[in-house]
Amino acid sequence: MFTRASVSPSDRNLISFYIDGGLLFSGIMPSRPNDKFGVALGYARISDAAQQLDHDVQYFTSTPIPIRDYEAVFELTYQAEVKPGCTLQPLFQYIVHPGGGSVDTSDAIRRTRIRDAAVLGLRTTVRF
Repeated sequence: MFTRASVSPSDRNLISFYIDGGLLFSGIMPSRPNDKFGVALGYARISDAAQQLDHDVQYFTSTPIPIRDYEAVFELTYQAEVKPGCTLQPLFQYIVHPGGGSVDTSDAIRRTRIRDAAVLGLRTTVRF
């Protein structure tokens, strides 16, 4: 089990609050004692100063851009030992409000946020 947290001054940091945590399980299957399964969550709050900047941009440019607020991520992973010293680790992440809900640059009128994202990955580790 792990957890981390951070608080930073809002007037000089993009992220004013961050927390993450997770659980890692091993030995779930007796036939595969070195495999591991993990689940984790993370949350980052966009600072008040950065949100105020977004409000100012809206006001001074008359452009209704989204106000950044937070980014959150959920992750699942499984690390399988193929043979001693060699592992394959597929992972899945779901990201809510990528970039804190930043503007989607492919939107010509800049009114929509970047959409939530699903990410699939595969890590290979070889130790020798």
